[in-house]
Amino acid sequence: MTASQTRRQRATDLLEVAQQEHEGVFLTGPEQVSVLTDRLPEAAFDGSGFVLASFGNCRCASDAKAIRQFDVHARVPNGTDQIALGHETIQLVLKAPEGSGFSPGDLILITPGHSSEPIDPASFTPDRDGVLAALGYSYRHLGGLRAFNAVPGGAPGFVRSQGFGNLFNHVGDHPSSSLATLAHAEPFACNYGTNKHIYTFNENGAFRYGVTPRSVLAYLSGTARMAMINLTIVASVPDDELPTVVYVTGSPAKLADMEEYALIRDLRARGTQVVLIDRSDPDIIAKLQEFGKPDVIWTNYASTATYEQACAIIADGGNLNNYAGASDPDLVLTMPIAAAPNFESPIAEATAQIEAMHHNLGPNDPQRHRGLAKEPRVALLGFEGQDERLAAYLDALPTGATVEAPKANLDGRDFQTLGGNDLLTDVFIAGSGDDAIAIYREVELRLARSAAVNFVDGNLVAPIRSRHSHYVSRHQICGSNVPWYMTNTSEPHSDDMVQQAENPVDFDWMMKGVCGLRHVPVMMDEVESKQPFGSFFALAELPDLPYVEISADAFEKAAAEADGPVQAALAAGAEVLRENSGVWSREVERALYAGYKVPYPLDLS
Repeated sequence: MTASQTRRQRATDLLEVAQQEHEGVFLTGPEQVSVLTDRLPEAAFDGSGFVLASFGNCRCASDAKAIRQFDVHARVPNGTDQIALGHETIQLVLKAPEGSGFSPGDLILITPGHSSEPIDPASFTPDRDGVLAALGYSYRHLGGLRAFNAVPGGAPGFVRSQGFGNLFNHVGDHPSSSLATLAHAEPFACNYGTNKHIYTFNENGAFRYGVTPRSVLAYLSGTARMAMINLTIVASVPDDELPTVVYVTGSPAKLADMEEYALIRDLRARGTQVVLIDRSDPDIIAKLQEFGKPDVIWTNYASTATYEQACAIIADGGNLNNYAGASDPDLVLTMPIAAAPNFESPIAEATAQIEAMHHNLGPNDPQRHRGLAKEPRVALLGFEGQDERLAAYLDALPTGATVEAPKANLDGRDFQTLGGNDLLTDVFIAGSGDDAIAIYREVELRLARSAAVNFVDGNLVAPIRSRHSHYVSRHQICGSNVPWYMTNTSEPHSDDMVQQAENPVDFDWMMKGVCGLRHVPVMMDEVESKQPFGSFFALAELPDLPYVEISADAFEKAAAEADGPVQAALAAGAEVLRENSGVWSREVERALYAGYKVPYPLDLS
């Protein structure tokens, strides 16, 4: 019997259970995480949509933000009373529409980002009053931390149309991979996509994508889980492509822990100089440049200190990646814009400055194109009293472009008028110093995703607000007078999820805690209060498993306090951990499942 056939039988068995009341972990209000029983709608079983079973879910630090904010969060629907948590999950297809490309028994990873425009999350249809929907934030009947899930049949096509690729991603057979490692596909995709979107320019002015081999790198406030996932990806290259230097800042305690990480020891053994720096060191700026200015910087915690450090140390022509968005919308990056070069004529200037603009080819596409956006909505600001110069820019714009040019006479020009709510794709700001800063501050909130801004006179320090510094669709500052470039956290694309599904990077070494579904609130509280390093996994099919640290001693202690399947599972897991230096593995998961007498999903054959 093939693995597909036995998983199909498991899917048949679970589909019957899915039609009954079952448990899930739900967000029910600010700071309110509850284990509740729930049912899927009867319509979920009519064959038009998908029914899924969750095997487990890893905690993500971004869960905490949603827990604090509830429906104030941009992805949580206003007025909701129950949202299923969890977006780092691995699941089994129990039912799928004909022609969908999926069948009962398929093991899948779910792409978490679902819309780049507001939608009604119940129907996956555009809704101006809706949310930017995402797994684990926007749905009652879909989340990594509920036992069973329902997805409308039209959802995969809609997600694809929004630029995120496939909603569901097949997982192949990987004899040594664990459920936990596979569930890391979402943070892997965040980081893999983030690094893929990084761009600089080569000596010929062509775009150069990704982390360039032999670069100098810096992870500011970089001791937490996501930074180490990123560094794991960076390290997954041949030795001759490794970074020459990696700076990491953090607290003394976290840095001391890092000294013992296998990842850090391996990088050093392969020739990379890993420099760990106390974030409170008064000489931190000098130490972050001691072995060369960083070519690529990730700020893993948004703060005035990390932003100031990043702007002070970045190499000319480097890339600054703001990995985490800030809660303070007025936290700024300060980019020093040099005076613009002289041009032989206004026409030459307009031609060059328009060519200097650049945009993503499409939503979530790392490739960029030169010039105006494909459907340009252009603002020419600060050009008052410079009629000849303004005319040169207007003459260079394509027929039919949407244009805003205060006090300009646009009569006779074939331009569209900018509406009051229209966002801008291309902005040219004339003037320098405080005048240019004032214009920029006013227009920044009107910028579209992936917009381009050009300070055509320069000679200012641009205050770039952090609200525009999260996700790869951030706007860009363009022009030859720009000292460095900016990219941001990736909104995971299925292409990046598939990398982990097809060729998994081992993240078992990061696993520090585990629990069953009913003990997720305890795990969430414990991890949020103590902020330990690592990954924390909830097993959906072993609901009574208490929250326990991953070590043989901790498992044995918890087993002594339990009985029945929980005691058997923990005792068996402790034996495996003791044989494997306390490292999580597929074998530990198999032992836990055996204690519960539940089929281990990755062993079905």
